Amino acid sequence: MEKVNHAPQENHVFLSIRQLTVSGLLAGITIFLGLTGYGFIPLIVMNATILHIPTIIGALVAGPKVGALVGFLFGLFSFIQTLRAPSLLLQFALQYNPFYDAFICIVPRVCIGLFAWFLYKHMPGREGIRVGIAAVGGSLCNTVLFLGSFFLLVGAPYAASKGISVEAVGATIMGIVGMNGVPEAIVSGVIIVPVVTMLKKSGWKMK
Repeated sequence: MEKVNHAPQENHVFLSIRQLTVSGLLAGITIFLGLTGYGFIPLIVMNATILHIPTIIGALVAGPKVGALVGFLFGLFSFIQTLRAPSLLLQFALQYNPFYDAFICIVPRVCIGLFAWFLYKHMPGREGIRVGIAAVGGSLCNTVLFLGSFFLLVGAPYAASKGISVEAVGATIMGIVGMNGVPEAIVSGVIIVPVVTMLKKSGWKMK
């Protein structure tokens, strides 16, 4: 009788133990910043944020799944922030359509880590330059998708409620991108490059 060998089946898990560890650490930082408010810098029309930094770090040291997960937590806390102390723009989005507000807060943030990981994965050049470009690109992705989602979903009704043109709303949003998005991107690069470099040297590998 022929003996049948049963090879052990490979377990396919969504996140490895190492990825879960990184997710837990960065989610803890995100939760702390989100709950305490230290991750949001209140401005006149919106809240500038540094909460995207853990998301980008997660994507670069542990892969896109971790980046998407931490980004989701970032977006969730951003949505909670609009319920507690909304900025001018998100207060209108929340009152106009809470589902639009949730989309604006969460979906762009999930995309941050995915975009940063994509840039790092496919960008030629030295390691530090690739990390820097991914950090800046991920931060700008946050700003552009967040404000772009607001403009596409509620830009017209917001303009009507204020008695201004849609073009004026678009110009204001472009101004916010310049005043907030560019400085946030620079800060992201300054912080993320040494942190990711240190983590990779200590043994963390991107999937």
